[in-house]
Amino acid sequence: MELKLQSGNLTAWQGDGIIVNLLEGVTTPGGATGAVDQALNGLISRLIEKGEVKGKLGKTTIVHTLDTPGVPADRVCIVGLGKADEFTLDRARQAAANGVKALRNAGAKNIATILHGAGIGGLDVEAAAQANVEGIVMGLWRFRKYHTAPDEVGEIDAVTILEHDTSKLAAIEARVHRGKIIADATNLARDMANEPGNAMTPTRMSEIARDVAQKHGLEFYVIDRAKAKDLGMGAFLGVAQGSDEPPAMIVMRYWGAGKDAAPGLGIVGKAITFDSGGISIKPSENMQDMKGDMSGGAATIAAMQAIAQLKPKINVTGIVPATENLPSGKAFKPGDILKAMNGKTIEVISTDAEGRLILADALVYATQTLELSPIVDAATLTGAMVVALGNHRTGVFSNDPALTATLFKIGEETGEKNWAMPMDEEYAEQIKSDWADIKNSGGRPAGSIIGAMFLKNFVGETPWAHLDIAGSVGLMGNAKENGYKNKWGNGTPTRTFVNLALTLANK
Repeated sequence: MELKLQSGNLTAWQGDGIIVNLLEGVTTPGGATGAVDQALNGLISRLIEKGEVKGKLGKTTIVHTLDTPGVPADRVCIVGLGKADEFTLDRARQAAANGVKALRNAGAKNIATILHGAGIGGLDVEAAAQANVEGIVMGLWRFRKYHTAPDEVGEIDAVTILEHDTSKLAAIEARVHRGKIIADATNLARDMANEPGNAMTPTRMSEIARDVAQKHGLEFYVIDRAKAKDLGMGAFLGVAQGSDEPPAMIVMRYWGAGKDAAPGLGIVGKAITFDSGGISIKPSENMQDMKGDMSGGAATIAAMQAIAQLKPKINVTGIVPATENLPSGKAFKPGDILKAMNGKTIEVISTDAEGRLILADALVYATQTLELSPIVDAATLTGAMVVALGNHRTGVFSNDPALTATLFKIGEETGEKNWAMPMDEEYAEQIKSDWADIKNSGGRPAGSIIGAMFLKNFVGETPWAHLDIAGSVGLMGNAKENGYKNKWGNGTPTRTFVNLALTLANK
């Protein structure tokens, strides 16, 4: 899909469709919508009067112009923005996605749109431009790689963003560029998460990370099984030993501040490329979705791509522990005791609590070997997180209030919303072991908190946050398609990682 920015008015634009918007409760449209309404001889106003167009968020109405002289475009799509006092940057993002998807589904190929939110919505025009582009690019994403039947809907060939004020074009263009980079990265994470487990192996993830690194000038290396053994990564290797697929601890480094500066931000993503549960095998129902248990790792690789393209003046390292978790004669077992890289011994209660084990060694490597700070990890860690927050927010567990506050602000702006969860020291009692330093499961109560408390043992005093994305990425629960978010494997928290790097660089 080609994305263009140019000066012009929708009423003069020739193509398959144009997109305007309407706030809920507005009876007399203004701005670009008003101009199109006037060119259509008041047709939009009459539809509002009849109650067919209400401006509700998520609702779209397509009007066929039927060669009306005032509007050369074949279709007009009216996108609802919702209530004015509830309008946000993310609702602009949603509106942009809803408009292009509606016209795509109607068969349009070449369309134009205004910047939703930059006029009557009252948003900063540059921020609105970025949000609109993110909505357009992410909204049009689909995963049809393995379909052999013809696509009945087809794809949009080109989207043109029209801005009548030529003095704003240069500033808008910069944010259009940023928005496309970030959205493309999110779509890369989606592509990876939606691949089947027989295609997206640890080796394949390593190849994608290597290609990203080579294309964008990142340092790249993989800690293989032998090197991991030399480093004492017993927790990571314990999970990996049940599979014939070789594990890979993927490391990508961006030196935006130079190698003489502090090592910088660390982003760590869990990548279980297929999670059967191991010896503690999962029920067969919905096990196919466990191909997406590498979504945190996919977001990390994708975020490193965007960071390399945006070039913030900060050092950032992405670490992705990747392996399968399968039952076999070689697999680790309940009752086994593993030793992590920092010397901590871990009693295995459940082999299905494996994500925290591979993250343990990744976090020790990040904090002790590479001395990264702060560190944020993302993992589809617990079903308990879905029970607590559903599919709409990520759970944040952190030892640093300032980092928690920054992540919350980023979440509200990006739409990758999150919520701070407790980490009271009393919860640590649940993972005390009679046979080792700690155990990898503390039972059903406070399951997501217990997972985070386990990880806390491997970060020391480093400022750290753990993002439990099991629900927010759509891996579990009852997520639905919504605006620019696909219902499953939606790329969370790629944009959070990228915006965190940009925020810390600006500080």
